[in-house]
Amino acid sequence: MSQVPMRDLLAGPDLGALTVLTTAPDRTVSSVRVIDKLTDLRSVPSESFVVVLPSTSAQARGHLFDIAMRDATASGVGAIVLHGIDSVESTAVRIADRNGISLLLAPASLDSTRLIVAVAEALAGDATAALARVDAARRLITAAEMRGEDRRSAILSAASDALGTPVAARQPSHGEPAAPVIVDGAVDTFVTAEVPSDVRGSWVVAARVVTTLTADAYARVIADERRTELAPLADRGRLLGELLLAPDSERVQLVSHARTVGLPVDGWHQVLRFELSSSLDAATAVSADQVDAISVSMLHAVRSEVDSLWHSTRIGGEPLLVHSVDADPGPASARTAQIAATTALAAARKRFPGIVVRCGIGAVHRQAEGLRTSATDAKAALAVTRQARPQRDVVAIDALGLNRMLVEWYASDNTRASVDDLLEPLVELGPAAAEEAIRTLQAYLDHQNSPARAAEVLSVHRQTVHYRLNKITRQLGVDLNDPEQRLALQLACRAWLMR
Repeated sequence: MSQVPMRDLLAGPDLGALTVLTTAPDRTVSSVRVIDKLTDLRSVPSESFVVVLPSTSAQARGHLFDIAMRDATASGVGAIVLHGIDSVESTAVRIADRNGISLLLAPASLDSTRLIVAVAEALAGDATAALARVDAARRLITAAEMRGEDRRSAILSAASDALGTPVAARQPSHGEPAAPVIVDGAVDTFVTAEVPSDVRGSWVVAARVVTTLTADAYARVIADERRTELAPLADRGRLLGELLLAPDSERVQLVSHARTVGLPVDGWHQVLRFELSSSLDAATAVSADQVDAISVSMLHAVRSEVDSLWHSTRIGGEPLLVHSVDADPGPASARTAQIAATTALAAARKRFPGIVVRCGIGAVHRQAEGLRTSATDAKAALAVTRQARPQRDVVAIDALGLNRMLVEWYASDNTRASVDDLLEPLVELGPAAAEEAIRTLQAYLDHQNSPARAAEVLSVHRQTVHYRLNKITRQLGVDLNDPEQRLALQLACRAWLMR
């Protein structure tokens, strides 16, 4: 065994429970001994770490123990641990202090065998000491994670005890051992160990492993706390989804149930609707598991950073956030919704960095019917994000001015079907050719059937417009001199380009 300074030994795992009455930090110990008689202190080797068994420790009283301490001084004992007693007389403490002997007390709850093994492992060398710290951390962190409350603090305290230095949830400084706390795929914080001034190689190895064990446990606790916090909200979210989709015949019962569970269904509602797609292919939807994870991340973010009056639900593959309040929020609702949308988008992109996500914001409406109206608004505003030039991540229905009428008209399933039927011959040309044809037709109709004005808007030759219009009218089979057909086509072109 090697010679280990007392300061290093006492920083080891399982030794943090010892009460230090006196110590000589620089004095070394090189072996561990167990005695069951105080007179054995006369014959133990020099630089011993002596563990006195509980039955013998109970006899460490009065002048007999003072004599035993003088025997220990003569033998060159480095440290004495009395097991299972609360105190010793001051004369013995003075003898130990004067002669550089570390005198310590071990609580009855600390197993003698574990104490002896811990000292032996610390004396065995760097590799063994590192493994001992890691094993102690595993045991202590597991126990802390199973606690009923204040588990985060308990986990950090367990890691600190195992490493013999403070371990905290914070950003690391340069050179400090640290590990990220990853919750739902995103880094929440770091677990960082403070580096002692007299750091040793074995400690650094152990610290890297221990901070990783601690970060994993810390992340599990955070995830569990979030699930517990959001569980009641998930039930409310499902109810919101039912309210949005249920036929009129079922809505009365659902509204009654919503009141029972505390949803302010009779208040004022504003809906944010999100569209998610893969960054590799904007037409590719994300998986159901990803949608669920993103919904949770967005809800947690807006409740934490905006206010706690948000709920989450889903319609198909599109997450919705719903803000419900008892009183009319007034003009402030626009800013609140914008902040919430921006916060939610940031949370979604942090959860899945490659995701493409856009948001439509509905207007504020009252009562259960207003909830559905706001959801329809949000759906219409979401359609505008796709065709805006340049594309926009967030569009609020209230900011669309006169275009809002067209957006709301196009939000109807019947309207979209009619538009698709009317423009189907052009759509079949393919995405690029269809957009060129529909933009040409729109420019022509928007400028009182003037090929010259349309050519200016499109930045093409006038003859190009004539050629395209002849081809378009043949494909559609329409008469552009008919006012009703012109109006229908103008509305259809504008609506199609907002998709």
